[in-house]
Amino acid sequence: MRIAVLVGLLVLMGCATVEKGVYRPKNGKEKTALSRAVKDIAPSDVRKDFRGLEDTELAWAGVIKEIQFKETERTVQVAFQVDHRNFNWKDYGGKKSYRLSAVGEGTFVAGWTVPKPTSIAKLKTQAKSGYMILVYGKPYRMKDGIVQLSATALRLIPENDYEVLTATAAEDEKEDPVQ
Repeated sequence: MRIAVLVGLLVLMGCATVEKGVYRPKNGKEKTALSRAVKDIAPSDVRKDFRGLEDTELAWAGVIKEIQFKETERTVQVAFQVDHRNFNWKDYGGKKSYRLSAVGEGTFVAGWTVPKPTSIAKLKTQAKSGYMILVYGKPYRMKDGIVQLSATALRLIPENDYEVLTATAAEDEKEDPVQ
């Protein structure tokens, strides 16, 4: 009985140390990328100081606008055109777990390479326009003012698991603003 009580107390203590609402990565690759990434550098910062930030791993969020696929002998290269949105890195649980701000800093592009035997057809079932995307990566090019990231990890979140706040809703949420 003492062992059961002790185990129960340890479990409760462990649960108490995890902040409720904190965003949790989906897999080990994303967890590693999130631990390295800087979340408070925005696309405008990269546009101002591309050379100074090109070796910095960043974490950006947004909504996928378009996806392009290119097949090579050994890989499938994917280019996500993303509408950047500010994100507070919180999980609200419930029907819509994640909240994106109504505002962001325009378009950015994320390049992702997937080894074969993955096919383009399979990738098209996993990523769609309108999905939320979290991209971890380093700036590798800027073309016409659009920052292009070389993704080290990413997470796709279907439309039914996030919402984009209206400007009014973001203002009303002052105790937990989306950054």
